Amino acid sequence: MAHINDYILWRGDLTFSEREFKTEDNLVFSELIYIDFKSVLTDGRSMTIEQAVNELDSKGLLKSTRAGAGKEDLDFARYCAACARYKDICLYDFQDIYDSQDKQFAAVTYKIPNGPTIIAFRGTDSTIIGWKEDFMISYTNVPSQDLALSYATKHVDEAEGNVIILGHSKGAHLALYAAAHLEGSQQDKLLHVYINDGPGFCPDILDKSLIYRILSKITKITPEYSIIGRIFEPPAGESVIIKSSANPLIQHSIQTWVLDSNGPVMCDDHAPESHLLNDLIDRFVEGMDMSAREKFVDTLFDSMSETGVSTIKEFASLGPSAFEELIMKMAGNDALNLRNKARNIKKEDDDSKGLFVRIWGLINRKQLIRIGLSLFLSALCFAFPDFAMESVVFLALLIVCVYELVLTIKHLRDSGLEFRKERPRVIMCIILLVLTSAIMIKPDALFVISSMIIGVVLLTLAYQNVINFRNQTKVFDRFRSSFEGIVTVFLGGYILVTPDIKNSWYMLSCGMLLLIDAIFEILKMLRDRHK
Repeated sequence: MAHINDYILWRGDLTFSEREFKTEDNLVFSELIYIDFKSVLTDGRSMTIEQAVNELDSKGLLKSTRAGAGKEDLDFARYCAACARYKDICLYDFQDIYDSQDKQFAAVTYKIPNGPTIIAFRGTDSTIIGWKEDFMISYTNVPSQDLALSYATKHVDEAEGNVIILGHSKGAHLALYAAAHLEGSQQDKLLHVYINDGPGFCPDILDKSLIYRILSKITKITPEYSIIGRIFEPPAGESVIIKSSANPLIQHSIQTWVLDSNGPVMCDDHAPESHLLNDLIDRFVEGMDMSAREKFVDTLFDSMSETGVSTIKEFASLGPSAFEELIMKMAGNDALNLRNKARNIKKEDDDSKGLFVRIWGLINRKQLIRIGLSLFLSALCFAFPDFAMESVVFLALLIVCVYELVLTIKHLRDSGLEFRKERPRVIMCIILLVLTSAIMIKPDALFVISSMIIGVVLLTLAYQNVINFRNQTKVFDRFRSSFEGIVTVFLGGYILVTPDIKNSWYMLSCGMLLLIDAIFEILKMLRDRHK
């Protein structure tokens, strides 16, 4: 699959006078702002992309600020500096502002010879404050927005011709914010706005009517598995869903987006996983009022900063104890109050689809994996019907309990036995100790708990089959849904009302259900391939 570097090698021999500005060029400019130019573009200096990149390279200072950047990012900069399309473009007014308290902002202006002026805003880098700003947009305006508007206003006023504003991630958010807040005469000079997988605006913070003034000039690009770009998803005149070659959680990077000779390789829709995850994020955010969101964000990122590190990578290098400390502090945060969420989370599902429908749809996409997993688990159930799987759960619970107990004692000792300060950790430790002790005293307790969980899962599957039956029209699919629905409701109900049945009984029952499901899935796959 081809990516942005390949595009530069394909089209890099054509100047902008020979080939007009394309969507792919927006990706190049949005990615190039991640290069750290501050050591060469200081004191108001300006230079071409070729000069800037070569000077950085000669000094051994060429690096990308993008979180997770690798060798391909440096190659990307060198390709830009070497090709006719980009090397003579002038870079000027590079700004890189960092304040460990409240802001991370970077921007640069590109001037295409005999072409438009390009204003680019950098997305989130690897700094903790940069990530904190991303979360802060859920409840307030952030300092970078004011900086972006001031920067854009200056360069739109100075531009002799048309202006394009663009960015990636938080940079896309800033690009949209700045463009939406320009004065009417300034927006007349605005040729286009490109927002590349960037979050939108909390409706309580920004009047969306400002965006609708320039809606026809906005192009929104998101990968198939988009998360960041669908938070408070902004409206756009044109929406492009681009294919990515990466695993789902890495698709936010422009370097993974797939291009061909005609431009972005597009998808018809976002992946079901993306719909599901973004719905859960929406529910989580909407379940908190503004003050709760602020407490949540402050606790999360201030706790990370208190460790003395400034970047996400440095925090990750601290190891499991740092994450455990963070989880304990978050556990004591009022913003995570479940009753608060229960009162506020909306009940409607997107496109009238239930949560279980989308979860089931997620599994169905991995047809071969589902068949293989069902057959494997079915074989285990038949081969070891008396295997006490609850003992594995007990062992895992015991390990977690011992680990948490050791850490709790350590933190209490370090804090001078300040139980109030370590209250969330102490409560968690007590709960784990009580559960473990109860299971040790009554060996059947874990089995009963496990059987209850299985019963709930089976009834959930029965509910899903009812929904499937109502939505399906083909005889095969309706027969499958009705058959599996009857079996799962019988098994689930029986396990719940008779929790003292033998381990071997429900393992054999589950094995039979898994085998039937695998057979149905194989028949469905053969039918689809025949068609």
